[in-house]
Amino acid sequence: MRQFLRKVRATFNGGLIINPGGINPHDIRIEFNIDKDTSSSANSAEITIFNLSESHRNSVGKEFDAITLEAGYIPPEGDGNVGVIFKGAVRDVEHRREGPNILTIISCGDGSKALRRATISKSFPKGTPVKDVVDELAKQIEKEGVSLGEWKFPEDVENKTFKRPYAVCGSCARELDTIGRGNGFYWNIQNETMEIVPGDGFIGGVVLITPETGMIGTPAITDNGVRVSALLNGEVRPNRRVQLKSETLEMNGDDGMYRVTSASYSGNNMDGEFKVDITGEAVKSGKVDEGIKR
Repeated sequence: MRQFLRKVRATFNGGLIINPGGINPHDIRIEFNIDKDTSSSANSAEITIFNLSESHRNSVGKEFDAITLEAGYIPPEGDGNVGVIFKGAVRDVEHRREGPNILTIISCGDGSKALRRATISKSFPKGTPVKDVVDELAKQIEKEGVSLGEWKFPEDVENKTFKRPYAVCGSCARELDTIGRGNGFYWNIQNETMEIVPGDGFIGGVVLITPETGMIGTPAITDNGVRVSALLNGEVRPNRRVQLKSETLEMNGDDGMYRVTSASYSGNNMDGEFKVDITGEAVKSGKVDEGIKR
């Protein structure tokens, strides 16, 4: 798909929308740097908005206020790939002047409220399925504003039970980390949605990245995967796959399928970079190469 005009739109709870609608020559400049990965820590974003009115500056500033950032390209015919690249909550807001511009710099976290506030204190009898304990922890996280998304457990966890009574107490995130490490799966929050993925698996669909569809430069092959940059595409997200096609990979006998372990989005709606930097682990015969475990 050919890439054309850039669009970046920010939406805050309360109905404030910066740059609504399609391409507009009077859109406000928005810059962003977003980091996402497969860890259970909150994905983060720094969003800078230029020259907001005083009333709008006063509307952006409360901790845990919801924020959604959409970005992508819109061709002249109007059918583009603008999509959500970050959904989370405000952590901190700073307003400062640089020359003639007033900058509103917003630091954000994805699922920060749930990670900080979701707690539990409960005991489960011997024979309780592992998935039932995960469900109970997820319910507490859901109460703090996180939706439940796609879950895919390792096959041996589907019917696995605890062999002795099991107690969970304190942070739900910490308890999920413990259960995930012991049972071979990752859990994380992506755009305020909790996802579960097997250590050697993936969820969702596949995004094709080639020089014709937005690949930037040449992929760098790593011990168990790849690093590559591409024109910004919100469908490239952790836990999902990308398929890369390039001469470098073909020369190295690589079939080009990877699970995204980290994605960093950067750019603005006016000029300069507008891209996603991807780190991926190779997928071979339907399984992810997790590398050497220490």
